[in-house]
Amino acid sequence: MEGEGSPLASNQKDTRISSPFSWRGDSFPPILDSETPDHLEKIRDLGIPYIFDIHTHFFPETVMKLIWRWFDNVNWAIGYRLPEAERVKRLHHNGIKRFTTLNYAHKAGMASSLNDWTYTNYKNWEGAIPFGTFYPEEGVLGYVKKAVEDYGFSGFKLHCEVSKLNLNRPELADTFSYLQEKQIPILIHTGTAPLPGEFTGIEFFKPFLETYPKLVVIVAHMGAHEISAYASLLDSYPNLALDTTMVFVDFLATGKAEDVDFAVSYLETYQDQIYFGSDFPNIPYNLNHPISRLLELQISDLAKQKILYRNAESRFFK
Repeated sequence: MEGEGSPLASNQKDTRISSPFSWRGDSFPPILDSETPDHLEKIRDLGIPYIFDIHTHFFPETVMKLIWRWFDNVNWAIGYRLPEAERVKRLHHNGIKRFTTLNYAHKAGMASSLNDWTYTNYKNWEGAIPFGTFYPEEGVLGYVKKAVEDYGFSGFKLHCEVSKLNLNRPELADTFSYLQEKQIPILIHTGTAPLPGEFTGIEFFKPFLETYPKLVVIVAHMGAHEISAYASLLDSYPNLALDTTMVFVDFLATGKAEDVDFAVSYLETYQDQIYFGSDFPNIPYNLNHPISRLLELQISDLAKQKILYRNAESRFFK
């Protein structure tokens, strides 16, 4: 499938060289899919029927193009710059048969319409698990209840850096309390990688979690660049989890190589509280890369099964 249907320019490799984020090693992983990704046989041997990707993005086309323009400005190559239906095919091609519909609002008046768009479209994406979003604004609890009770959404996504969102804002207290009561997961980009924000980092996240200790929270990127700080909370908060998005890959946007290598031990120790995530489609390599890298790590087969499939399956299909 290399090159099929993709508008990639011929200088993508040069673009990746000039990225402000460093790479591990001297060569880049392929940016597009092979005909038969080599991880498919490996996951079958592990008894994994398919991969559950907890961190995939779906936005209205106009918004997605604006996001891609931002990535272009920092020389962050995107191989899966493809029509929506083709992107879903690429997920399936890589054995990812269940995946989330993450999007987020960066200003007031945007979140409710994103939820409506997701509800209207997600059934066209075979395997999609609908996630909504919200923002600190008037009426937020009402449209969150609508997303849960009328739309049947399985979770929500927040992005503290892009949304300039302080999780401790009082306008969101009733919404977080409602989601805690309903045990609806929230996947939150709260870490400082790849770029810090005004309200990112453990200093904002820890008091938030102390306020809502039973809230089901999945921390994106394992909380990078503060992976150890976020992992230290896992013992005390059984409803807290981390996702592996862009952590164990050759693209070091989420930390230095030694920090990433150190984090491998958490995958074994907290194997029940870790989910696989890719950040598809906004990745500068093909989907085989993060999956194969995780499969190569020195952790048990059971941990790999749980991270790639079983934990998410248990959470969303009890």
